[in-house]
Order: sequence, then C-alpha cells, then structure tokens
Amino acid sequence: MSPQRVKRGQENQALGRSRGGFSTKIHLKTDFDGLPIAFHLTGGQASDSRNFETLLDIGPDITPRAALADKGYDAKANRQAARDRHICPAIPYRKNTVEKPAFFPKVLYKGRA
Repeated sequence: MSPQRVKRGQENQALGRSRGGFSTKIHLKTDFDGLPIAFHLTGGQASDSRNFETLLDIGPDITPRAALADKGYDAKANRQAARDRHICPAIPYRKNTVEKPAFFPKVLYKGRA
C-alpha cells in the first residue's frame, strides 16, 4: 500500500476534516436580499479567507457595489482583491488585527444580517 492512499471517490470531492469532524464548507454568494447567486464547496479544513477571490469571480456576469463578509474573510489581500474589482469591501476586522482604519461601513454591514 502506498503512503498516499486515499479512499476511492474522495480525492475530487469537497470533503475534509475540521475541528467538528469530517465535513464540507459551503461558501455562498448572495444578493443583498439573501438570495443565492453562486456557491463554492471546499473541504471542512479549508480556510474561508483563501476562497474570497473565487466567490468574487463566480456566478453571473454582474458587478456588485459591495462585498459583505464575516471575520473569516479578514485579510488585506481580500480587501485589495475587492477594490481591484471596484467593489467596496465591508469585512469586519478581527480583534487581533494591528492596522485597523478609523472608518468601517457599519450601516452597510448591518444589511448582511
């Protein structure tokens, strides 16, 4: 048996181990009313932040004005990726983030809920 042995059928599927066990993460892109536009599946161990650009690029050919995301997507690279596409990023900063700007679009972010 090879050390890289994988169970049949799992190598190309969005399955993986996370703290909660064997699972799949659904990264969902919605409109402002919460209606689904597109989704991206990853294994449970995958980082949210690394999938942000994929979410920006998938789905119908529309140009959003803002990207509302939770703290899991907090990264300079994600904010810059949104700005490069002329999208306003409304992603809250984690408590341990060193460089926090004075302005955060709270009113826009409240629409996420």
